[in-house]
Amino acid sequence: MNDLISSIGPGELLAICSAFSFSISQILIRLGMRTATPVAAAFIINGTVSLCGLAVSIFKGTLFNSILTPLLWFVAVGMVGPGIGRISYLIGITRMGLSRSVTITSSTPLWSTLIAVIVLGEAPTGWVVAGTLGIVFGVSMLSLREDESQTFKSWFQGALIFPLTASISYALPPLFSKFAYIYQRTPEVGIGVAFLVANVFLFVCRPLLPGRGEVIINRAGFLWLFAAGLFSTASSFLLWTAVMVGDISTTMPLSRTAPILILVLSYFFLGKMEPITRRMVFGTIIIVIGGVLITALR
Repeated sequence: MNDLISSIGPGELLAICSAFSFSISQILIRLGMRTATPVAAAFIINGTVSLCGLAVSIFKGTLFNSILTPLLWFVAVGMVGPGIGRISYLIGITRMGLSRSVTITSSTPLWSTLIAVIVLGEAPTGWVVAGTLGIVFGVSMLSLREDESQTFKSWFQGALIFPLTASISYALPPLFSKFAYIYQRTPEVGIGVAFLVANVFLFVCRPLLPGRGEVIINRAGFLWLFAAGLFSTASSFLLWTAVMVGDISTTMPLSRTAPILILVLSYFFLGKMEPITRRMVFGTIIIVIGGVLITALR
């Protein structure tokens, strides 16, 4: 086990585990959103993750010992990532379907790597860059239109803009977290604060959302989404810790390799809700190859 961790890297291994947990949460989200609106899903998932983070931070005694500066960075994380990013992503699922929306959102590694190089001065190897580009190329394969009768303008305005906005929004929180970790290395506090702020942000912005942010859900939908929130919590803890101990330019691309498992799970659990095409399979394979390049040849 120690040899595996040392060969891959602790941050990179945590990022891969985060991707697996993330993929399970996305299947549960899709099932829950059959009877729930995107805003309702966002409130439940953010609330679940926040409560778990706050509970852990209170148990460890880190919440009340926090100082202002890192808390402000955690607030920024909540507004950008689980706030703007999550609502854009959830709307994208309903407009484009789970597999395609997730893979477009997975273009986050491109933005995160650029940010890490420009702002943090990270120097990823050529293999890491190649792997990141491979992931982005795979994402582009899944984002190609299969309905040629639809104009690019209508497709862009009606669907693509949501997961694309999410991908950029998700690229910024790791940078903000890095700045917060300069003062205190407490991912549990960051998770609790960030996702709480995200729910406040969503509540304030509800009138600006389609349908004025309507919240509709039944009991079955709530249970599916609560379960998704628990897996999202695990994914968040793994990823926040990965960013703390590793480089953004390697951990973020690996955390976005979830489409391969989502593709498999979609086939077995979503059936006709998420039809699988050859193009989707090819794009997902390219994404996985990119992840292998980053892990094995970094």
